[in-house]
Amino acid sequence: MTNRNGDVVSAQVSNIGVIDLTAGNFKKDVPFCVKNDGETAVTLEVNLWGMPDGEFVATRFETGWNPEIVREIKQNTTTNALLWGY
Repeated sequence: MTNRNGDVVSAQVSNIGVIDLTAGNFKKDVPFCVKNDGETAVTLEVNLWGMPDGEFVATRFETGWNPEIVREIKQNTTTNALLWGY
């Protein structure tokens, strides 16, 4: 299926990994979704896939999988319970 920008997206996850923000921003060259595997919501500054590079928006990520399609997460949180998936 595709999103409004015509990018191919999937409601299923077949690749997953840990989001490590200890060394700086977390960025991937493919669009990904974020799973908050913690116990409370967190606010993250993210660059969404359709946004210009370097532009960030702060948004709240609830526990579980979130619908935002992300390119980069700014290092502004101390949580270590975030996963990426696509």
